[in-house]
Amino acid sequence: MRIIFLNLLIILVLNAQSAYSQKPNNSCTITYIANEGFLIETANHKILIDALFGNIRGNWNDQPSDSISNLMLKGLPPFDNVDLILVTHKHSDHFNPPMIINFLKNNQKSILICPDQANQLLKSDADYLKVSKRLRPILSSIPFDTSLSVNNIKIKILRLNHGSYFEKDSITGENYDLHSKIENFAYLIEVDSFIIYHSGDGSPATNIDLYKNYSIGDNELDIAFLDRVYLSKEGQELINKYINSNNIIFMHIDPGKSNYYKSVIQGVPEMFVFQASMEKRVISSNFLYPSNFSFKNRMWLMG
Repeated sequence: MRIIFLNLLIILVLNAQSAYSQKPNNSCTITYIANEGFLIETANHKILIDALFGNIRGNWNDQPSDSISNLMLKGLPPFDNVDLILVTHKHSDHFNPPMIINFLKNNQKSILICPDQANQLLKSDADYLKVSKRLRPILSSIPFDTSLSVNNIKIKILRLNHGSYFEKDSITGENYDLHSKIENFAYLIEVDSFIIYHSGDGSPATNIDLYKNYSIGDNELDIAFLDRVYLSKEGQELINKYINSNNIIFMHIDPGKSNYYKSVIQGVPEMFVFQASMEKRVISSNFLYPSNFSFKNRMWLMG
């Protein structure tokens, strides 16, 4: 079913005994690493997305602790046997070249998909050639909605404009967008009966036409990972029209503000905000929604 946003967002399950849609009995475990980084575990596969980063100065974003980074780099549980690493873009709160190279050296099974901008940074590492055969950089010349299969996981790569960040030019006085040339990927993943979407840093304000063209809403998603900016009015409208997901996980949460975002979505069980690194959430592909699921009287406003 589609999660619907209105100025008044409503939730009321009227009858737990009503008819349900059927899906195979399966589960997916989501482990929060930091920022937009997650470990996705299904029956037969493990995927890391935007999780291999760190050593960032300041406290402007959550990042993995040294102990968690060591577990990842060494491929120790739960980070053993990772099939696929996905990087949405080259920014340091999503991607760290030495960590990626070290992970690939220690985990011979893993394949990496990333934008070419990220791959160019990886090339500066002395050990790049040792892992290059397991890299799948996506060149800017490749069409916007490229599809491929890696380790029996289907991935559709969707180019979305990175959220804007403006600064004023001290000479011309004009504002310019520091992120206008950043290659940002969203990923649509099919794995073990789950359909999963991750937006990267694609913002709703600059991507409405792309969402329409990509027809993401044609798929009934099991899980959508969306930047917190999708809680804005523009984001709500975009979700209503173009994202059809049974569960939404909001990410890129400012440090210290997870309680606020939890309060915003309080009472909406299909939506979730993680609060602590290594926190887990298990989602079943046979999670059933009543056919008479309806909505009533809930304010949905982000302050």
